[in-house]
Amino acid sequence: MNSTARSEFGRENVYLPGLDGLRAISVLVVVAFHSGVIDGGWIGVDLFFGISGFLITGLMVAEYERSGRVALGAFWMRRLRRLVPAVIILLGLIASLVKLDQLNVTARNIWGAVTYSTNWVHIFGGTSYWDDFATPDPLRHLWSLAIEEQFYVMWPIVVWFVLKRWKPTTLGKVALLGATLSAAIQVIGIHAGLSIDRIYQGTDTRAVAFLIGAAIATRGWPPKKVTIPTWILPTFALVVLAPAAMWLPGDQTWVFSGPLILISLAGIAAVVYSATSNNRFLSSPVLRTIGRWSYGIYLFHWPLVVSHKFDDLHNVTRFVVVTLISVVLAGLSYRFVESPIRHRRLARIGLLTSAAVAVVIVVTSLIVSTPSTPALDVSVTLAPRPTTLDSVPVDQPQRVMVFGDSLPAVAADELQAEAESFGLEIEVRADPGCVPSEDTIDQYGKPECVTFLQQTRARAQELDINTAIIWWGGTGKEFFEHGRMYQFCDADAQELTRDRIRRLVTYFEGVVSQVILVAPVPRLDQSAVDVAGTECEIVAYDDVAAELGVTVIRLRDTVCPSYPDDCDRIGRYDGLHYDGESARQVAKLILDYIK
Repeated sequence: MNSTARSEFGRENVYLPGLDGLRAISVLVVVAFHSGVIDGGWIGVDLFFGISGFLITGLMVAEYERSGRVALGAFWMRRLRRLVPAVIILLGLIASLVKLDQLNVTARNIWGAVTYSTNWVHIFGGTSYWDDFATPDPLRHLWSLAIEEQFYVMWPIVVWFVLKRWKPTTLGKVALLGATLSAAIQVIGIHAGLSIDRIYQGTDTRAVAFLIGAAIATRGWPPKKVTIPTWILPTFALVVLAPAAMWLPGDQTWVFSGPLILISLAGIAAVVYSATSNNRFLSSPVLRTIGRWSYGIYLFHWPLVVSHKFDDLHNVTRFVVVTLISVVLAGLSYRFVESPIRHRRLARIGLLTSAAVAVVIVVTSLIVSTPSTPALDVSVTLAPRPTTLDSVPVDQPQRVMVFGDSLPAVAADELQAEAESFGLEIEVRADPGCVPSEDTIDQYGKPECVTFLQQTRARAQELDINTAIIWWGGTGKEFFEHGRMYQFCDADAQELTRDRIRRLVTYFEGVVSQVILVAPVPRLDQSAVDVAGTECEIVAYDDVAAELGVTVIRLRDTVCPSYPDDCDRIGRYDGLHYDGESARQVAKLILDYIK
């Protein structure tokens, strides 16, 4: 959308160059975050949300004041012409970077992309935005665009309904009420146990910036009876947003207990200042151009980041390279595809072509996301098993509990089915995104995971479980703990990992007869650094197994006997998770250890 809106009631639409400048800063902050340059660049999406709420509300109110109506159909068609073509180009870019079946590209996340429902696909699919950040899902970033599109669908209906009956000032009150409700859901939800991923990616929880921006747009600026010194807005915005962009972690519970609301308010202050001032920096030709292309830059930069083509570069260098390539791609897309279609030149052909390409891509994804996997002879390929000190008495029924994160969650049905064939009683307890370690789980900002672990232990005691199988995806190449970042193969990181596993095993002492650990497997999409980190993590498992006399199942020896040349003997639909036939094969491998 062009940076146009009313300056105050009764005026015609005017171009607001400062908003394009703010868009440019927002997208560059996001790219810097994804490139590893800054820690808090994720706040850039809140700036986009605030700009969107301010602009579309201002435009719709202005339309109502001129014509006495809000043309919803025309509005939505403009949105489709503006947004869909670039998404289709994005999918083509992804396919050109690497084969679809070598990326975390599935029918589900492609469907989320073309229907602008990515955020809910992630939420209901148990995908953790933060814990699984290193997984090269080239469509992951579309969660924010999905929220924007959902706002574009729902909010105009509210605008139409309210303006048909009341004044724009009433619309402003409705917007503020909605913003208050959204903020309340954020704060109450996080204290009530909602996951960070639910709060972070929910349309209802992230509507604060949209709706405050919308409320301001209904009043014009500045309000007629209020005088605010010109220095207050930019100062407030800079004091809050600058340090937040540099250092604020997005994966901590406390961020959603108030700071995110403060960031939304500061973002709106930046929006208002950008819209009403003649700041030379924000209005500079370079920033205005980047701002006009910001949609494409946002779309195209993430696939470049996760393609691993720039992994060997320093973070700052990677940021520069990714930014330059993204700007070029976005400029070409804007000039030759987006702009002609948006202004109705080639509109019909462009939309029909986009729709056809979308259908082809979705159908293709259905094929590549379910690769066939040959049957595996588990009796021949099982990894060597360490000695187990404790064992289940022969006269006791085998009652097994498998618990962990998204890995057993995805394979739960297959584990149940295979357990029946083995004559085992089994309970699967899994919480996607949770690292099952009671004393270290808060590093991921998920206190609900601690509760999950405690409940799992109580449930194991209630059911008189004999064997506890601990299975989760592993940490990756680095992790944050005790106020610092650890590289996985460092000596300190290894000791922390051993201690984490050790505490987890001993947590079930006196409750179960034996504990079996399932060591992590390198992801299909990992870089060499990531693989090395996983290998070091496997060593930590082996160390603890030898120390405590428990069993460790090295699936890596079976699934990836000679990584990376032979790592698809058991297929993984997204490079990490097993489902269908793959899950059944892995279930057999794991449960065979018990028999």
